[in-house]
Amino acid sequence: MNPRKLPARKGAIIELDEEDLKGDIIIHKNLTQDLLVTTEDKMKLALIEYREVLASRGEWIGAGALVFSFMSPLLLANFKDFGPFTAETLKAIYIIFCVLAFYRFISTLIRVTQNRHKTNIDFFISRIKYTRTNKE
Repeated sequence: MNPRKLPARKGAIIELDEEDLKGDIIIHKNLTQDLLVTTEDKMKLALIEYREVLASRGEWIGAGALVFSFMSPLLLANFKDFGPFTAETLKAIYIIFCVLAFYRFISTLIRVTQNRHKTNIDFFISRIKYTRTNKE
């Protein structure tokens, strides 16, 4: 293929060889683009928020496992006196930790359901596009 000088003009130029034209050729044109101009600080803040949202998606598993680990001894174990602690004191400690773990599990589930739409990349892009700073 010999390079040739093309006239200076706007538009697309497509060069095809004869072997390229064998069979059916379908050309789709979808070239619209959006250009985002933003500051580095705004991008960092948006990325930090997006990273936290993505990281929080799996937090409920750890919180649920914690509830399970405190609940199973309460249901299956026979508490006995251990050192200065009586059986009732040990059971009360497990109940307190189980309640705290259950509270963390519920709050994590609420946070995951509130942030479920924020994991979409389109939400992240719209956050960069439409977030205003305090000075604007």
